[in-house]
Amino acid sequence: MTTIQLELPESQVLKLVRQLSPAGKRAALFELIPALDELDTLVDYGDERIRALCAERDIEWDTLTENQRMQLVDSMLHENADA
Repeated sequence: MTTIQLELPESQVLKLVRQLSPAGKRAALFELIPALDELDTLVDYGDERIRALCAERDIEWDTLTENQRMQLVDSMLHENADA
């Protein structure tokens, strides 16, 4: 089997990666981040946890803007630091 080696600038490689299908992008991430499954699990846990904390406070996470979410998380972190 013949091997071909291409030399591409990083900017071109990134441009090509952006053109991949979602499945292709995910496969590329798995190559770059071997522990991606663990990261996904952690993100899923974090999502469940923030929604539970919001429910305890009668806050609807899905209706918050990104800025409101950041402020809420910041205030929760300071709550726990002060306790």
